[in-house]
Amino acid sequence: LKDRNWNSSWHRFFRPQKIGKAFWVTPPWATPPTLHRRQVITIEPGMAFGTGTHATTRGCMEFIEQVAPLVRGTEFNALDVGTGSGILAIALVKLGARKVWAVDLDPVALNVARENLRCNHVQEKIYLSEAKVSRIRKSFSVVVANLTAETIIDSARALESKVAAKGFLILSVILTPKTGQVINQFAVDFKV
Repeated sequence: LKDRNWNSSWHRFFRPQKIGKAFWVTPPWATPPTLHRRQVITIEPGMAFGTGTHATTRGCMEFIEQVAPLVRGTEFNALDVGTGSGILAIALVKLGARKVWAVDLDPVALNVARENLRCNHVQEKIYLSEAKVSRIRKSFSVVVANLTAETIIDSARALESKVAAKGFLILSVILTPKTGQVINQFAVDFKV
């Protein structure tokens, strides 16, 4: 094979894209269309998950777009579990969250997220941490977890305890065979 920089060759596949009705997600090497009424999120994923091209990330962003107007009148704070590139935390701030706690156990992901927060000028509103969800002592109007089904099931009680009264829990990366198990973990205390 011809010698090539494989780490950057995928760049040609990541172009500005619409997500929901609220967002343009764009890599830093491309310019989003100028005629738009959407929030622009610039993402350099590096070695972290979350460009908006994956269906689970898109789905979370679309649900964030739906619930943000429902909690905007309150002290709207949020928790992004498994933040990866930070795209969901950034989306939460752009839709009105006053403060977002973004946690990830991967230090590489946290470094990528930190750079994306800076690039989107939201670093003052997002607190990045390697803390486990069970160690966080606050509750949040919106909790988003874009994780594997197994991780969601294992963390069910901790995730549930972080959702404030009348708050929202947005879960993704649930494979169809695991859907029933995940719903059963949360069906008692949440409307599904």
